[in-house]
Order: sequence, then C-alpha cells, then structure tokens
Amino acid sequence: MRKNIIITGFMGTGKSVTAKELAQRLEMEFIDMDRVIEERQGASIADIFDRYGEKYFREQENILVRELSLQENLVIATGGGTFLNLDNIKTMNQEGKVICLYATPQALYSRLEKKNNRPLIKGDNLLNKINHLLERRKKIYESFDYKINTSNLSVQEVVDKIVTLLKLER
Repeated sequence: MRKNIIITGFMGTGKSVTAKELAQRLEMEFIDMDRVIEERQGASIADIFDRYGEKYFREQENILVRELSLQENLVIATGGGTFLNLDNIKTMNQEGKVICLYATPQALYSRLEKKNNRPLIKGDNLLNKINHLLERRKKIYESFDYKINTSNLSVQEVVDKIVTLLKLER
C-alpha cells in the first residue's frame, strides 16, 4: 500500500478536480473531504455553515482527518480551511505527502465569481474577501514543503507536476 497524497490549498485552486485526476492516474482511491462531510450531514457545506456555524464544520473536518489518517492509498482533496487546525496539519503530514495548490487572487476571483456559493466569501466584494482570507492563511499555506501554482495551468499540467514531484521523492 502507498501513503496518502493530500491535496490542499485555498478554495478555487483546483483541489478536487486535481485530486480526482491524480487518483485515476495513480490507481488510488479519491476522497473529497467536503463531499464526505456533506453526505454524512445530509446538507451542503453552505447549509452546514448556516445551521451550525463554522466551528461545527471544522470539528467534522477534524473527525474525518483522523479517520482518513488510518487508511492508505488515498488521494484526498481537503477543504480550503482544513489546515487551519494544527492537529490536522500534524496528522496529515505524518500519514502522507501534502501538496498545497495556490493561485493568484485574480485567478481565484475569476474561478469563484461564477459560483459564489462558498460560505466564507458570500456576498459583495469577492476579491477583497479572497485577499483577506489569503492573508490570514498565508503562513499556513507557505509552510508546506510542496506547492504548485495553478493560476495558468490546466488540471492535466498540475497532475503532471505532482507526478513528477512524487517520482523525485522516491
């Protein structure tokens, strides 16, 4: 069995599509943490935030991180804020290779403006909200050893970069 590969980063960086494609390429199981939480709660992420708040959602993320850390051979797409919890960082780093995807605020804006259903950036002034959250999470995202800028890359190009990085690590 292989250690897990964890794809993280800010919303709109391409975590889910990249992780899904990577899992297919490497013949590993794909897990989208946000989808698992939605299925378990019977509600969308936005509804979970509205009904129970962000703290409750983050607790559900932490429970799932601990469960997934007991498994192998997974490509996991985290939620954008999963690594705000230091326990999640420690657990995921111990149990797999973490790769952080990032993009410029402008690229994120163009990707997110069409589907503004994300609870942390709902409403007006989308670019300001993106910049504010990026600034708050900057140290966390910069702390990862492996980072890939997805601003001007296709999903296939991002997956190629990850595969190359993983080969270099062996």
